[in-house]
Amino acid sequence: MISSSITHDDYLNPDKKILLRRTSTKSLKRLNKKMSISNTDINRSEQYFLQSHPFSDLTLIVQNKQLYVDKSILSAVSKVFQSYFQNENTNSIEILDISANDMIELLQFLYSQFQCTINYENVTVLLILGRSLTQRFDIHFISQSCRSFILFYLSKFNYIHMNLIEQENGSRLKISTILDNLLIWFREFFYINDEFICQAILEKLCQCNNSNFYLSKVFYELKENVQYHLFRARAKYLEKACSSILPI
Repeated sequence: MISSSITHDDYLNPDKKILLRRTSTKSLKRLNKKMSISNTDINRSEQYFLQSHPFSDLTLIVQNKQLYVDKSILSAVSKVFQSYFQNENTNSIEILDISANDMIELLQFLYSQFQCTINYENVTVLLILGRSLTQRFDIHFISQSCRSFILFYLSKFNYIHMNLIEQENGSRLKISTILDNLLIWFREFFYINDEFICQAILEKLCQCNNSNFYLSKVFYELKENVQYHLFRARAKYLEKACSSILPI
């Protein structure tokens, strides 16, 4: 059993059960409380992955639950999994620090019969998982799909004024309804150096009053260098706003 990393020799040894860790789920636990996913969809997925089904030839052990999956499907999205499965005797992988529900939700996107789509309720959880999956398993499509959705979502509200967000259709929402997600989105893309979408998110965040940041628990969890970029963007926004109203 491997505690933190996997080497070439590890997956060539048929007696070893592969053990994977290194994922921070602090944000995921909070987000799970907010998510409103159909119980029918969850139950259907659980029933599918918690029971052996035709062609399932691999067991993922997550939070002491056994999830039955197909090597061919995992191999299709990850060269890392392809490497693991070079040893035909590999039939069990234990993944630590990810909840069983999060893993099941992720697996739904790999299995076409579930016809899952990314929406506002699941995009933040999937984005956090997606960054981890990209780093650990070279799975890119989840992060790319989340990126496309977030860019589309950002285009649907016009501006932030005081404590309100005005959407494209003219309706207004309290900034608190989206601020935590905006901060998490910025953090996730900041860590992978995606300057384009970081700038798109900053264009919204810089319109927020500092007092809104101080009311956000997510803000206090951000590293200082991430907070610095937020305050710098806010300062530039205010400077530009002031210069536009000063007499020439």
